[in-house]
Amino acid sequence: MKLEKKIDDFKLNSKAALFSIFGLSYYFLIAIILFKPNFIEKVNNALLLDVNFYFLIMLSVCLSFAWFIMNIVLTKFLMLFNQNEVVKSQTDVFVNSMFYSVGYLSCALLINYILDYDFRHFVAYAYLFLSLRIIWVVVKYAFKKM
Repeated sequence: MKLEKKIDDFKLNSKAALFSIFGLSYYFLIAIILFKPNFIEKVNNALLLDVNFYFLIMLSVCLSFAWFIMNIVLTKFLMLFNQNEVVKSQTDVFVNSMFYSVGYLSCALLINYILDYDFRHFVAYAYLFLSLRIIWVVVKYAFKKM
């Protein structure tokens, strides 16, 4: 119930929310394929009949859902720092954050692939995005106050 209220604050309909979740889930699926080959080896040739295939899909969707919720929380946090200024609407800040997410996940995939790290490192890099964005906003806000 509260999640629906938060999503309504952003004026996002269910299609936009699902598009955001499924739009980012393939990044996590690519990361699983690249960095967790032992998961892929468990999948049989008959994909639609294999439980492991659905497990991989659901894992990527769950990670993407967590990323979506993280962006909602991040947007609320960003709006706290920008209350005094003339700011775009929450929807614009959220969409902007989702675009940053796409770029950041792409960079995290590339860096993880070049450095030959495993899936745990990718997840750590991916969710580090929250702290980097918060630090960026706090530092930017501090310099504007000076």
